[in-house]
Amino acid sequence: MKSVVVFGYNEYAKEIALNFTLAQTPVMIYVIDEKSLKEAKADSFEAALVELDDDWLEIGEKFDIKQLICFCALDDDAQNVFLTISLRAEYEELFIISLATSKVSADKLHLAGANKAVAKLETTANAIVECLEKPAVVEVMHEILYHNKELKLAEYTVNSESVLVNQQLHDITLHESFDIIILAIADKRIEAEFTFTSAGYNHTVKAGDVLVVIGREKDLENFEKAII
Repeated sequence: MKSVVVFGYNEYAKEIALNFTLAQTPVMIYVIDEKSLKEAKADSFEAALVELDDDWLEIGEKFDIKQLICFCALDDDAQNVFLTISLRAEYEELFIISLATSKVSADKLHLAGANKAVAKLETTANAIVECLEKPAVVEVMHEILYHNKELKLAEYTVNSESVLVNQQLHDITLHESFDIIILAIADKRIEAEFTFTSAGYNHTVKAGDVLVVIGREKDLENFEKAII
């Protein structure tokens, strides 16, 4: 029977643990601070406090590595990279899934040895796209965004002086530096509907185009300043 180890106890880690628990899969939580330890135990999970520089021999003694799924879900990308490298160095056969705040960080986690690296913002963005293409848009958007107060949607109209002008939409990488996801674009000059970027459609950005993006409030502010 497979077991699950989750490092960290934030909203993502909690959902991972809850879903596997509901599926009757044994779950162990490892955290790096006392607050998270108390929260995990208060939610009735088996949890333990660890240091990131541990040698992780306990995992090999406590679990069958071939039947173990490990989630690196710490809040900090650098910590997840370090943890992924450490676990991979100790256990070649361990299946590691690491969470990242952006695709750039996810790529680093792949290089660090993660079997799968999930960019949290991009996953949320894809979910929003899927929901917008189906009925009950208002209710679904409320569930995804407003219950997760950390994430915001924003629209930016591209002005004639913007660094984005004349760039191909799929060639733009500036947003990745701010952990921002470009969700959709609309060409206002021809009054087109918003086109979701996940559909694979490319577009030459022009002044007057409107970008719909998703990210954390501070990141959105910094992104807005950078594209002017």
